[in-house]
Amino acid sequence: MDIEIQLTHEPITEEIQPLTRPAAGAWLEFRGVVRGEEAGQRISALEYEAYPEMARREIRRILEKLAEKFPCLAARVIHRLGVIPVGATAIYVGVASPHRGEALGLLAEFMDRLKQDVPIWKRRALPDRVGRVTPCAPGVSASGGQGTARPALKSLDEALAEIRLRCRPLPAIPVPLQEGLGRVLREAVRAPEDLPRCDRSTRDGYAVPQDDPAESFLVVDTIHAADWKPRSLQPGQAVRVATGAALPCGGLRVVMQEHVERQGDQIRILRREDSANVRSRGEDVRAGRILAAAGIRLNAGALALLAAAGRATPLVSPRPRVCHFTTGDEIVPPGRTPAPGQVRDSNSILIRGLLQNFSCDLQQAHLPENFERAKLEISSRKPEIENADLLLVSGGASVGERDFTRALLEWLGFEIVFNQVNLRPGRPLIFGVCGPRAAFGLPGNPLSHFVCFHLFVAAALAKLGGQEPQSFLRGRLAEKLEDQPCPRETLWPTRVAWRGAAPQLRPLPWASSGDVTCLAQTNALIRVPAGRGSIEAGAEADFLPTTAE
Repeated sequence: MDIEIQLTHEPITEEIQPLTRPAAGAWLEFRGVVRGEEAGQRISALEYEAYPEMARREIRRILEKLAEKFPCLAARVIHRLGVIPVGATAIYVGVASPHRGEALGLLAEFMDRLKQDVPIWKRRALPDRVGRVTPCAPGVSASGGQGTARPALKSLDEALAEIRLRCRPLPAIPVPLQEGLGRVLREAVRAPEDLPRCDRSTRDGYAVPQDDPAESFLVVDTIHAADWKPRSLQPGQAVRVATGAALPCGGLRVVMQEHVERQGDQIRILRREDSANVRSRGEDVRAGRILAAAGIRLNAGALALLAAAGRATPLVSPRPRVCHFTTGDEIVPPGRTPAPGQVRDSNSILIRGLLQNFSCDLQQAHLPENFERAKLEISSRKPEIENADLLLVSGGASVGERDFTRALLEWLGFEIVFNQVNLRPGRPLIFGVCGPRAAFGLPGNPLSHFVCFHLFVAAALAKLGGQEPQSFLRGRLAEKLEDQPCPRETLWPTRVAWRGAAPQLRPLPWASSGDVTCLAQTNALIRVPAGRGSIEAGAEADFLPTTAE
């Protein structure tokens, strides 16, 4: 199928020339137009953004895959990015096919897959001009008086969209199978031949013609598991076979040796089974079928499957190189008794443990709580930092006199994308990029650390590895979540049990963002909307799993 893909900031014209093909009997067009309402509110425009290179690649992959099911001849996709006013076309799709039904089928499934798999995001809806709020200029408060401008808080969804947009998959590399555990597969692996390649015996016994009703047979050969001895069997003939042995021809069944009496070269069948005791050629998978899809994380079973298919050096994501610094003069090692005003370092071991799920190469160190001294320490580790795909700094992300994480990242050349998220716990979160490298300044309190890692750092690592970040799921509260309304979204530590029709969520008690007592039990985070407060038992809620339990 011929495919044309265009991502543009220019308006999509009303007149678009069809992609005519000699065998085309139908040309189907679809236009997605921006409506005047979004979430029940009048709007003037929608703003779309994308990761263009990956978006084009995913659109092409989806269309090529759907063409196997719906044999269309050509497709043209045009998606507009940026601010798109109400009434304008956001997406155009044209499909040429021999018959109308094929084009309709491909278009319907393509639009569903586009929403799920293609990195094009609806960033925001612009309000209608009536009642529109004008952004404040620097140094001017919303009421018009002079003051210190506060940086705009990103919503959780906006922060995740920025991370998805700016974090790009690391270039794939081939590795031997023995080094593939935990890596993300970056290519679809297909069966090079039928598996099994020929009919094989599942028992030690005797292979006889399937439709031969005789009770006595002459044994004319013996076939071991490694043998290949093709031949035809005549009525009344049998072959001694081992478990796993390749059968000499088709149309055979295997009688277990326990059900046979043998004297010399003659056997007599004592009992007939319903089962043929044969693994037929291609019954596991046919040649050309996908054995392992791109994007899966390779476990032991997947590696065994690739080995069986002869894929000795699969194309996978490299291990991300992560550099992690803790900050704060009050931090002491876990084995030391803290003096008044000091706390034991739990963030280093927390980050190290959380990163085990991402197959990373990790370097860790501590920075003094002095910007100039911290820069000297950083300078001695420049090669580690410059080679790191992801830089994490624990603490110093707020606005105190000694909070210098933002300044440190900027000194290292990172562009700060945002530095606050409208979230509890975890508001002072810094995210920056420097070319293909990403950096986070994480709030110092352990629970904030835990929340921000699973929401944002894990999303960046997933993108670097060529995967999509974990999505929120839907569950039901087994107990009441007790809370006061908060103007920020809350990510509430919880224990999820995967039983019944819906996952059961049990909210865990926590006192503050510095509370570590709930972390040992936490395996998910409940998403509590801003201003919600308590949620009754039995209510449904969104949650994000934090372990693979």
